Amino acid sequence: MATLKIIDPYSDKRKVLTIHGRVNDLGGAGMFLLTDETVPVPAKADITIDFDSGKSPGLVLTARGETVRRTSRGVGLRFTSIDMSELQRCILARMNR
Repeated sequence: MATLKIIDPYSDKRKVLTIHGRVNDLGGAGMFLLTDETVPVPAKADITIDFDSGKSPGLVLTARGETVRRTSRGVGLRFTSIDMSELQRCILARMNR
């Protein structure tokens, strides 16, 4: 699961959107988030990925990114800042459960 915090670039009041969804595809360069919510593209995003759905606090990763494409299934994001060693640790811990 993942949560995006996005400052809506189309709002005059700089409204922060909170988008929830399921990570469908994840790699070192970006991810695809399955969501029914409307997500602006392009937009900068603060990303929180929960690798264990809240069960293990050590399997949460934060990153920064940018929305790059929207489909009927969700939104694609490109990472602009992510700790690759932390990403690897979370992926390995999730795989070993």
